[in-house]
Amino acid sequence: MDYIALGKNIRKYRRFAGLRQVDLAEKTGYSDSYIGQLENARTTPSVEALVAIASVLSVTVDQLLVKDICYPDKVYMKDISKRIEKYPVGKKIFICEAIENLLDNFEKYDSLK
Repeated sequence: MDYIALGKNIRKYRRFAGLRQVDLAEKTGYSDSYIGQLENARTTPSVEALVAIASVLSVTVDQLLVKDICYPDKVYMKDISKRIEKYPVGKKIFICEAIENLLDNFEKYDSLK
């Protein structure tokens, strides 16, 4: 296991979430020094710690563990697809239409550049 990559991923996703080490520590129940040690590959986490950190950061444990995800879009698409599947057909259609509108706006914005 690449603990350096793990630490970098924890730091990256923590920053994406707009959290400081102390914030992540507070939300997971671990100390900020422990979070710092993980981010700097000075200690190895328990499975429970990884799950808690991933949960707070809204990522999968895989995303924390993998040095380079070859297909990160597939991870996100799978997660989104699972979330959409739990809704009835009418809501699925609404969600898909909302995504289409969002994509239309992105495409329109990109064409203005």
